[in-house]
Amino acid sequence: MKSYLVILAVVLLGFFSSCTKKDDKNETILVKKNPLSKTENTESRPDQKNDLNKAYQTAIREDKDSLKNKMFLDLSFRYLKSKDSIMFLKVNKQARDIAISLKDSIGTAGTYWDLAQFYHTNNREDSAYYYYDKAHKIYEGLDDDLNSGSLLLNMAIIQKNIRDYTGSEVTTTNAITLLKPLDKFKLLYQANNNLGIVSNELEEYDKAIFYYEKGIEYIQKSRANRYLPSIWNNLGLVYHNQGNYTKAIEYFRKALSFDENIENSDPKLYAMLIDNEANAKLHLGDTMGIYKQFVKALQIRKDIDLQAGISVNQLHLADYFLQRGDTAKAINYALAAKKVARNSQNTRDLLASLSFLSLVVKDSALVYTKRYIAINDSLQKRERAVRNKFARIRFETNEYISETERLNKQMIRISIISLTVFLIFVLLYIINDQRSKNKLISQKQKAGQEIYNLVLSQQKIIEEEREREKQRISRELHDGILGSLFGLRISLDSLNDDDDKESKQKRVEYIREIQKIAEEIRLISHQLNKDSQIDVDFTLLLEQFLSKQPEGINVQLKIPHPIDWESIEDNIKINSYRIIQEAIANTIRHSQATKVEVGINKLKNRLIIEIRDNGKGFDPDHSSVGIGLKNMKNRSRTMKGKLSITTSSEGTLIKLVVKI
Repeated sequence: MKSYLVILAVVLLGFFSSCTKKDDKNETILVKKNPLSKTENTESRPDQKNDLNKAYQTAIREDKDSLKNKMFLDLSFRYLKSKDSIMFLKVNKQARDIAISLKDSIGTAGTYWDLAQFYHTNNREDSAYYYYDKAHKIYEGLDDDLNSGSLLLNMAIIQKNIRDYTGSEVTTTNAITLLKPLDKFKLLYQANNNLGIVSNELEEYDKAIFYYEKGIEYIQKSRANRYLPSIWNNLGLVYHNQGNYTKAIEYFRKALSFDENIENSDPKLYAMLIDNEANAKLHLGDTMGIYKQFVKALQIRKDIDLQAGISVNQLHLADYFLQRGDTAKAINYALAAKKVARNSQNTRDLLASLSFLSLVVKDSALVYTKRYIAINDSLQKRERAVRNKFARIRFETNEYISETERLNKQMIRISIISLTVFLIFVLLYIINDQRSKNKLISQKQKAGQEIYNLVLSQQKIIEEEREREKQRISRELHDGILGSLFGLRISLDSLNDDDDKESKQKRVEYIREIQKIAEEIRLISHQLNKDSQIDVDFTLLLEQFLSKQPEGINVQLKIPHPIDWESIEDNIKINSYRIIQEAIANTIRHSQATKVEVGINKLKNRLIIEIRDNGKGFDPDHSSVGIGLKNMKNRSRTMKGKLSITTSSEGTLIKLVVKI
């Protein structure tokens, strides 16, 4: 009968153990924020607190806000690492207030990250999740995929810790989406390790193996082989939960053989591995040497004060002694595990110890069972409340994102409408301004035409008066003076009757002189009486204009062959004159030339005008130059001519060719 009860207890215990999963797995570690101070030494020192307080006083006295902000952000992280909760919370708030006042988004996100890490360390996962989420929103708004993905991974780990496995899986996948393009292999290993743990908890063992193997790939890519024993331990636990204890032992031993000095280099992992190997061998019925392994693992965990590991180890020893039929020792280890789990608030191992005791201690089975049910119900309610809180945070986040997107779209619409209205007003202004300019240009051209016509008219009147005067003088010379001289010559001829030699000689000389005078007067008369152009002297107009240029610039007019300006249309002369005016004005204003040459030539039926200077050239796109060039081109088109401009640092050539 006694043997039957022991066998029954072992069977029930194995069943219940599988349900409560007393796994000794290597959890995914939260991603830590990079410290602002690169020389930060976070190791505990006796004088560390004193140094931090001095640094705090220095930061308080700092007047420059930007430097003060940096100092407080650094102090927040350092107080977090020193585990001084009171000063950390105080400095963290001060750092956040300064960062917010300076609109330092990265600094603000950093204070939320520190605060979340503080709450996680103190087992307040709901608060940790909340502040990780606030930091994540800021980095997401800054398009910082690295920090955004790291924070999502932390949020996923917390969701896993409170058994929100589905939420953890979704959040981890979102983190991987951000981190994968960045080739952050170490973070991708941590993400896949978390997915492996989640899948293992959901008893989706094939998926768990897949994620762990992906994690191994990322470890190898990052060349961080020190993480291999940890993930091999987790793979061993998956095979253990599948009932493949031989395969599990293979991975545990693989991890143990990776580093010969693992007992000293990583005692926590070493204790975990030998404990898990012994437990797997126990399930295979191979009890050779496993008691020493259990005891050694337990002693190491006690030495490093690893409470969670101590309770797991004690439960494994309880299983061991139960299978050996030593119920008293099994109960003692289960009670010890219960005490440790209760003191360390390790609900998982507390439930496992109560489950064990309810099956083994028959006299108190009902008490332990009720206690188990009460704690399990309480745990489920608490976890449900936290999951609901997380869901509410996610909902508020999604709502915030939706509202932000709506406001952004509204802002974009308003911006587009405002820009469109502004552009319409600008366009209307430009059109109106151009019309005014065109009207003014037209008026100026019309006024210039009228002025030139007036000049032509005045020149014609002057030339007519001059011609009349020339004709009058010619008549006077011809009819008056020549007549008188002719009469005088006749009179002198009549004196030839005096025969003395001297008189004759003198008469001859007088007559010759009179003849000379007559010839000169006749020549003058003929010159004055030549046909002249009763028209504007275009050459004279140009000479008068060019002679009035400022000192320091030599302006020359070259017309190698006479040009019949009367045969050329007034419109061509007016526009040519204006183009020369504008070209000379641009040269004086912009080119810094010392010499300008205006050449005019007539070649068959074409009038060719060239204005050449030795200046530095000019920018045709310059606003003031551009208007003048535009006017010159307009005048050229009016004459159906061709205007070309060649400018360089050695001078400028403006050439006008007009068909006449």
